[in-house]
Parts: sequence; structure tokens; C-alpha cells
Amino acid sequence: MSGNLKTNPEPVIAADDGDEIASPSSDRDPEKTQSGSGTNTSRIGDQIPHEMLEELAPNGEGEYILDKINNMTEEEALAIIQESLVFHSDDWNFPSEMRERMKRLLELGPKGYGEFYDRDLRIDATMMRYSSPYPGVRAVADPFDDSSIPIETIRAYFLGIAWAVIGTFMSTFFNSRFPAIGLNGNVIQILLYPCAKFLVWALPDWGVTLFGVRHSLNPGPWTFKEQMFATITYNIAIYTTNSYGMILVQKLDVYYGLHYVTFGYQLMLTLFVQLMGMGFAGYLRRFSVYPVKALWPTILPKIAMNRALTRPEPKENIYGWTISRYKFFYLCTLGMFFYYWLPGYLFTALATFNWMTWIAPENFTLAILTGSNLGLGLFNPITTFDWNIATSSYDALALPFFSTCTQYFGGILGGLIILGIYYSNMNYSAYLPINSSSAFANDGKPYVVQKVVVNNKLDEKLYQSYSPPFYSAGYILTVGANFAFYPVYFLYIMVNQWATVGKAYVDFYKGLRYGKGNYEGAMDVHSRLMAKYPEVPDWWFLVILVGAIVVSVIFLEIYPLDTPVWLVFLMIGINLVFAVPLSFLSATTGTNLGLGALIQVITGFILPGNPNAFLFSQTLGSWALAGYGDNYVQDQKMAHYVKIPPRSVFRSQIGTIIITCFVAVATQNFILENVKGLCTPTQASRFTCANDGNPLYASSLMWGLLGSRRMFDSLYPLFKWCFLIGTGIALLFLFGQGYGPKYLPSFRDKVIKPRLSERSFAFLDRTVFRLVASLLWLNPILVIQGIQHWAPSNMSYKTPGFILSCIFMYWLPRHRLAWWEKYNYVLSAALTAGVAISALVMFFAVGYNPVKLDWWGNKVSWTGVDGRGTAGILEIPKERGYFGPERGSFP
Repeated sequence: MSGNLKTNPEPVIAADDGDEIASPSSDRDPEKTQSGSGTNTSRIGDQIPHEMLEELAPNGEGEYILDKINNMTEEEALAIIQESLVFHSDDWNFPSEMRERMKRLLELGPKGYGEFYDRDLRIDATMMRYSSPYPGVRAVADPFDDSSIPIETIRAYFLGIAWAVIGTFMSTFFNSRFPAIGLNGNVIQILLYPCAKFLVWALPDWGVTLFGVRHSLNPGPWTFKEQMFATITYNIAIYTTNSYGMILVQKLDVYYGLHYVTFGYQLMLTLFVQLMGMGFAGYLRRFSVYPVKALWPTILPKIAMNRALTRPEPKENIYGWTISRYKFFYLCTLGMFFYYWLPGYLFTALATFNWMTWIAPENFTLAILTGSNLGLGLFNPITTFDWNIATSSYDALALPFFSTCTQYFGGILGGLIILGIYYSNMNYSAYLPINSSSAFANDGKPYVVQKVVVNNKLDEKLYQSYSPPFYSAGYILTVGANFAFYPVYFLYIMVNQWATVGKAYVDFYKGLRYGKGNYEGAMDVHSRLMAKYPEVPDWWFLVILVGAIVVSVIFLEIYPLDTPVWLVFLMIGINLVFAVPLSFLSATTGTNLGLGALIQVITGFILPGNPNAFLFSQTLGSWALAGYGDNYVQDQKMAHYVKIPPRSVFRSQIGTIIITCFVAVATQNFILENVKGLCTPTQASRFTCANDGNPLYASSLMWGLLGSRRMFDSLYPLFKWCFLIGTGIALLFLFGQGYGPKYLPSFRDKVIKPRLSERSFAFLDRTVFRLVASLLWLNPILVIQGIQHWAPSNMSYKTPGFILSCIFMYWLPRHRLAWWEKYNYVLSAALTAGVAISALVMFFAVGYNPVKLDWWGNKVSWTGVDGRGTAGILEIPKERGYFGPERGSFP
């Protein structure tokens, strides 16, 4: 290809959140382009410069893409563009600039658009039909498939299950640590791959032939699909901790101290929780696997890393970088392994970098506004040098920028609301720490439930002589925002995304009634490629679900939980309604939330004074169904992108679930019996249970023990209005976004403009109207999510992730897209791997039997008001010894 490319500066292709990739008609130096002189060229592909092709085909599929472009007619391209604009009209992740360019291609035609009309038209159509419009997907998923590649091999099963056992131990072991550390799928790849290479070298080619297929111990080189299959097999290990919170709260003496929670109890509970979630996934997959809009941005780093490990890369120079992804991964992992010893052990002030409070350690206001422990971290721009903390709130190198940005500013709004609650002493919160997930008695000390419970029931006389549970301002906001969230997300998604969700409901019915295939009528290339593999029948999932229900009923009958059997079926019914939009939200924004707040209110109304029923409903309804089922379909989507047969995934996961449940329970018992000071604020290795035991215990007191009626009518009456507030927010945004773009410009020009001077109108146009226009595209679900992510989290855990997102998910895709496509997800996986391996070594080396490093750099963050983190701005009245209502008259 030769010649200069004249450019049209308008059209661009965009990434998942509107990020620019190399435009088919960008303003590059024409001397650097490779081809063509407009539409007279016989091959349209000759007009595409090399750098642009690298961005359209980042994994070496350039010839494939060029072939599709060159052989596409104008009529076919126009039809694809027209269909795609309609199909993706409600797609939050669809590149906004790509959408605008596609509209111009249709509206302006070849004369009005410019000389690169033919090229841009075919590029966009090819991305829609034969690749992906999302650069993140293009970076990891091939637009073709070779079904002859070995996948479900003996060695892949062995490695996947073996590492699942190790991963289950790790996930369970660190589950009570805050922030938690997990050996997740991003990390396991660095350890799994060399093991696979060793097996390739060591195992003989011995095998047997079954049903015409030879199964060998060593069928040849380790393949990308085997690597992905083993990773998906392993991923099940991450989810076996779902019942741990209930076990923790029931068994530990610092909580309820129930001694009938034995190994058998734990195993039975863990098994049916996991199996019920998998059975429920057969329902959710119609909504969150097959739709092309179900992007699942959080799985892309896993696929990217596996590609880097298993596939050779062509030598290429990207903005001066020539290092392979494989070498880049290992260098970054090694660097983070050694670096993490600084914030993790040698200089822990780098992790909790509350440096602004060091100026005046005893200044309460400074600690509240800028602190990382007691405080809100609102005005601290540099809060940590710890990668684990920096990415604990947002997966900053994977989530779309619009998602992170919206949640971050929602978090700031939440912080301001917390300040209002606190300084107005709403619900006596000024006597307590401003942002804690614990429950407190009216003397400011942690709530001791044993003082008010007899035979697992609330004793009213003991309660009146002790105290109601009180909650921090941060936790009050968290609970209230949780209640507002449900009507917002349900109404907003079901209305805004009804075209996609409604079609999935119809397909689900047709699949059950008529056996309709999941991929019939699919327009994206990945679904068309997966159509050749047999799908998992719905009745397989149904059998698992029914079996898990039977076991759960037996469980309730043989253990003294005082929980009715019908609660199981109520939880299933709630999830059938609410889990679909929640799963779709996870698939499109990368966020992962459960139905906990909704279920706790319902349980609190129908079974007040019964904390065991509350814990059971939370575990089953919030985690087993919506939670675990959601995670299963996420893995299924990963298999969808890399072309692994669904039945292979099903077989691997069902076996791994059973094995890892035993490992999880054994690890739970080890932690419960051997970690000193578990779930106490001063635990030496941060096993404080701030993210699992404490919130669940606090909720069980609030809604399980006292009941929803007492909470809504007497203790926290504002909560009952949060559902109505959420409904109003959803309707406001739906109405505004539905009619605003149509009527706002006319209202501005015909009503406002004639009544103002030119200068005043220009000012309003630049400020108020621009703000209103931006709000019309705001996602209220993400705003509420940002508001609710407090207690124990604060802005110290959010600001670093937002800064990283600005760099890696906003600036780099716009200015260095080819680098971003090659290295971004690899970097994310590598740094996470380095932290996990370093933390594991660190724990057993200096943490299990604590070896303290006592110097200023490890003490400064914990001195002063922010470090103590236990006081309120108001002192408890000395003459009474407690705050709040008089004893004997508690609500």
C-alpha cells in the first residue's frame, strides 16, 4: 500500500465509555499513512494505515478484517449500520463518537460526509458484524474460532481443580481481612501457566479413546483454550465464601456464639448455597450471557492475561514499546511483589497515608474531613501508595470510565450527606464514630447481643435495661441509600433497557416451551461462532436447583434455627423478579451488588425478633441466588468470548463446587479456632471483619432482632421514605431523559432566550443549560451506588481508583489506544498478582505469629484522633453514663 491519505477530522471510533480509538478519519500526519486516494481505490482496505489497523485488529487478525472490509458492499454496510443504530440505541457502553459517526454516514451520504465515506462506512459495519464495536472486547476476543483445539483435557481439569483448592483456601483465609486479599483469576494465571508447561514437559502421551475421542495425559502444547478452561474451573473457588459471613456471625463469641454451628452444619449450608446459586444461573444466563450488550468489563483483564501467557506475539513497536505482554506481566508482578513489602509491612503509613492529619493529630475536624480511619478522606488528594487499597473500591483498569467517574462523584455527595447527618446529631450519631460499620450501645461501646437474647429471641426486659443498637452516620447513609437503590435500579433498567430485557424474557419462555436456541437471530460474531456448540439444557439447572431446595429444607428441619421452610421459596420468588435487572447492571457497568438490603427489610417485617431467620435469608437470597448465580454467568460470558463449549464449563464447575466446599469449611474452622482476636478492631493482621462479620452482625441486630417495624416506626423512621425517594429519582430521570432531549432545546430557544439579554443567555447556556444537558445522560443507578459505598469504606479508598481510571480508562484510550489495548489489562492483572503473592508470603513470614516493626513509619497513621477511630464529637453525659432515650422507654 502506498500514497497519502487525506483526512476528514470528524469521524472517530470510540471505546466502551466513549473513548477514542484511532479514527478511520483522524487528523494524523498524512505522510504516515499507507494508502489510497479516496473512494476511487479498488480496495477499500488500502486506505487504512498500519497504525489504524493495529487498533481495529489488535491481536493480529488484520488480514481477516481487511478481507471483510474489502468484500463488503455498500448496501450490506448500510443495512448493518441501520440495524446497529437501532439495536444499540439504549446501550450505555456503546462508543458515543462511533454512534455519532454512524448517524452522519446515514444522514449525509457520500457527498456530504467526505471522501472517506466508503472506508468509514465499511469499517464501522465490519466492526459491528465481524468483530466488536467495543475496543476492550476487540483487545481480548478473536472474531473466529478453531473447534479442533483441545479444551477439556485431563491436565486442564487437574490444574483447574488443584488451584481451585488452593484458591478456596486463600479466599476463605483472607475473607475477614480489611481490605480483603484474594487469589483471584487474574492472579492464578501466573501460577497456573508454568505448572501447565511443566506437565507438558513431564507427562507421557498416554491416553484412552472414548466415544471416538482420544483423551491423553499430554495431547501436545498447552493451548489458550486449556488455559482459559482451567481458569474458569478455578474461578468457582472465589465464590465458596458466600456462606462464611453467616457462619462467622453465628459461631464467634464476639457475635452470637451459637455452639451448634459444627463442621456438618457448615458443610451442609455451604453446599446447598453454592448449588442453589448454580441452579439459578440457568435462569440468569438468558439475560447476562447471550446479549451483546452484556459486556462484563471486569472479565476482560483475565482473558488478556491468558492471551499474553499462551500466544506468541508478533514483534511490533507501539509508541516506542517493544516488550511482549508476557515479559511485561512478569516484570510488573516481580516489581509489585517486592514493592508491596513497603506499604504492607516496612512502612505501613504508605498504605494508610492520612498525612494531612499528621499536621494536627488531635484536631477532630481535620481527622473527620481528611482522615482515612475515623474520617471521611474527603479532602486528601493522595491517600495511599498501596495498590490493593487503591483498587479496593473500583477495578480502575477494567471498569468503564463513565462508571467509575459517576460512582466517585456519587461518593463525594454521600460524604457531604454524612457530614450533615453527623453534625446535626441525627439519631444520636454524633456520639459515635462518623463512619463505622459496627453497631454500638448507648454507652458508645460495641453492642453485645448476648445481653438481650434468650434462646435466640429478643428478651424485651433485658433490652429495656441495656440499649437499642445505634449506628454511625456513615452506616445510616449506607442503609438508606441501599433502600433508595432498589426502586432506582429496578425501574430504570426495566424501562431504559426493556428492549433487551424483554427480548430475553421472551427467549427464556420460548426456550422452555419450544426449545428455541440461545443464539438464534444473533447479530454479533461471537454468538454466531458459539452456536455450533451444544448449549446446557435448562432442565439440567432445574434439577440442581430442586436438589438444593430439598437439602435446604432438610437443613432447616434438623438444626434449631427456628426458621420456617417457606422462607426458602420466598427468597427464590424475590430473586426471580429482582435478580434480572441486577445481573444486567453488573454485566453492563462492572458493578456487583446483591439484594441484601431489600431482603433484610422483608425478613424483618415477616419474622421480627429472629436473627437466625434473618441470617439465613440474607445468605440464601442475597448470595446464593443473585450473588452466586451472577458470578456463574460471568464465567459463562468469559467462556463465550474465548469459545469454550457451555457444557464443558458446566461439567467443570459442578465437580469443583463439591470439592471446594469441603476445603472452604475446613479453612473456616482453622481461621475461627486459630486467629487470635478475630473480628476485633485491633487484630494485628487486619482480620477485623469490617467488611463481612461486622456489617452482617449490625444488620442482624437492626432488622433480624428488632424487626423492620420497630426500625421504621421508632428508631430510624427516615428509612421507610428512602424507597419512595428512590422511586421519585428513577421517575425523574426516566422522564427527563425520555423527553428532555426533545423539548429542552426548544424551551431554551423559544422561552428563555427572548426574555434575557444576549450576555445573560450566553452565560446560562455555558453553565446551567450545559449542566442540565449533561444530567440528561447521567446514570442514576451509578450515582446511588457511589453514595451507598460507605461504612467502612471512605474516600481514601475511592480517590486513588478514580485517579487511576482518569489515566488508564480515559486519557490513554484517547491518546495511546494501541498501547492501552496491548498492555492495560496485563498491567492490572500483574499488579494484582504481585500484591496477592507478596501478602501471602508476608502473612506466614511475619503476620501469623506477629513480628512487629515498631518505628514512626508504622505508627504515625494510627496516632491521634484519626488513628484511634473510636470517638464522637459529643461526649456521653457523665451523670447518666449513656445517651439517647431513658432506660425502660426504649423504642
